Amino acid sequence: MSNALIFLLAFIVFLLVFGGLCLWAVVKINEERLAGESSAVSGFESSRTVSFTQEDARNLLIVTVDNDQAQGFVAVRADPALTKLGAAAFPRDMVVDYETSEIRLYELYARQGIAATRTALEKTSGVTFDNYAVITYDNVAKAVDHFEAGLIFNLPEDLDYRDDSLTIRMTGGLKTLTSSQVVDILRYPSWHGGRKQQANVQAQIVAALINQYMTEARAGQADGDFSTLVNLVKSDILVSHYTAAKPGLAYLASRNSGSICQVLEVRGEYQGSGDALRFYADEPVVDRLKELFG
Repeated sequence: MSNALIFLLAFIVFLLVFGGLCLWAVVKINEERLAGESSAVSGFESSRTVSFTQEDARNLLIVTVDNDQAQGFVAVRADPALTKLGAAAFPRDMVVDYETSEIRLYELYARQGIAATRTALEKTSGVTFDNYAVITYDNVAKAVDHFEAGLIFNLPEDLDYRDDSLTIRMTGGLKTLTSSQVVDILRYPSWHGGRKQQANVQAQIVAALINQYMTEARAGQADGDFSTLVNLVKSDILVSHYTAAKPGLAYLASRNSGSICQVLEVRGEYQGSGDALRFYADEPVVDRLKELFG
């Protein structure tokens, strides 16, 4: 056999072996790429397997109390189907219908308690509350202390007030509040925006707590947080209510980047003055509340 023929046969064998190795490598690479894509798709789908409906939404009425008088009425809605949380404060002077007469929220609470107040507010606002929680300012401070890192809050103005029983001084701006400072803000009576702003601050504090502490990083402490907080309030919230709401709350926490809870202002008009001051909510705002709170 000539040297040329031997060389040709050797070259053909080399091409077959080398080509086979290359083909095998290409096939393996494609298999791994497809497997990786499949895994990625599977992971993406698994992250979307949790689905919610409007039946999973929850409305909570929070009433804050200081010196045995109701100071704030805050509605909070958690809606995992829309990945949304909202808080709205009703002024304590807001007029609601009770039986055959009009009465202000704080007066109704003082005379008839939380059940009658809840029912009257539902009728006036269009919001149906699943549960209520009544908490004193002292226990608000304990709740903030439980989280151990204060409350990050953007104070819209400088605070400067002093009388025989209360002294509050604080510069405005973004700050980390201590528990006592949170209570000072809730008690502050001289906001530039008057009583309406004093009411709105209640919802802003609630929203700030939610945005800072209802997070995926704190998910492992959720049961402990619930146990602590539920013991700081007077409430109709049962363990079964918490268990039913927990998947939706966990989902919302996983989507919270620090601003998931938005504050909705209840617009309206104050009439009268002094002890006769009353707040009447605008009808369009009631419609907006129905859209937000269902």
